[in-house]
Amino acid sequence: MRIGILSFVAGKEQIAVGTQSIVDEAKGRGHSIKMLYAHNVGLVFGNGKTLTYKGEVLNPEDFDVILVRPGFTADPSVNASIIKQFQLAKFYVINTYIGVFRAKNKIRTLQMLNHFGLPVPRTHVVGDASLLKVAAEEFTFPVIVKTIYGTHGTGVFIAESMRSLSPIVDYLTKKEHGPVKLQEYIEEAQGKDIRVFVAGKRVLASMERSAKAGEFRANFHKGGTVGTVDLSDEEKKLAIKATLILGLDIAGVDILRTKSGPKIIEVNSNPGLEGISKATGINVAGKLVDFLERRVEKHGSKHTELKKNAMKE
Repeated sequence: MRIGILSFVAGKEQIAVGTQSIVDEAKGRGHSIKMLYAHNVGLVFGNGKTLTYKGEVLNPEDFDVILVRPGFTADPSVNASIIKQFQLAKFYVINTYIGVFRAKNKIRTLQMLNHFGLPVPRTHVVGDASLLKVAAEEFTFPVIVKTIYGTHGTGVFIAESMRSLSPIVDYLTKKEHGPVKLQEYIEEAQGKDIRVFVAGKRVLASMERSAKAGEFRANFHKGGTVGTVDLSDEEKKLAIKATLILGLDIAGVDILRTKSGPKIIEVNSNPGLEGISKATGINVAGKLVDFLERRVEKHGSKHTELKKNAMKE
């Protein structure tokens, strides 16, 4: 395969461990890899050229697949448009624009999951601290506060009282120039959550994450510990369904175990591989390359069939 990896970091030195493991695994199998850093991608309109890289035209015939690693935390509009341009230029893209856009906008994520009946924690979205009094009546403290964009546990806070909640929301709404989420604190989770790594309609791996002492965020990048976990059939189905609903090919689905059953707290379009590989001993990068190989083979067969049909016509 000829794989292009569309990355949104500044350069080679900032490539995540997980992305590098995908590169190493693919190269080890004889596949060719070209890193494409988003800041070097040019979008060209009006003269037939649709994409350039460092000034040179990019051709879809030169790649079997573009694997998107959307490691950005700001408003996804501009970066998602770059992904969309690859699709418009007829590149075969995993994950696509619409899935990344939905997953990066945490309001849209909750909106879609809730609409399709998937269980999520009770959540209020507020755009101003003056609205807190009514919203806070829905909760008992502590309350989790989350920014709309964020990853690896950044932009997540806990308020123990209205006194602490108000300045947090006031600061975040002004700093982020937009709303924040107030979310119920689920005490029985005991600082633990489950990360389910999904590709297509398969669960590749799963792990339990536990917050370190004095911390409520269980993220591996925040010093949380990771370990193996046995998923229930319901948890597997929820993770796969959430991935499909958002239009993602690859996702990390985060689930809390509660008294009323599993609840989805987040769907990540750029799931890390380091923590889950460490926790499970599974070569997640290898499984991901397996997935790419299957998808490219299927896409190639479909493309060939379409060309044959067009010739018959």
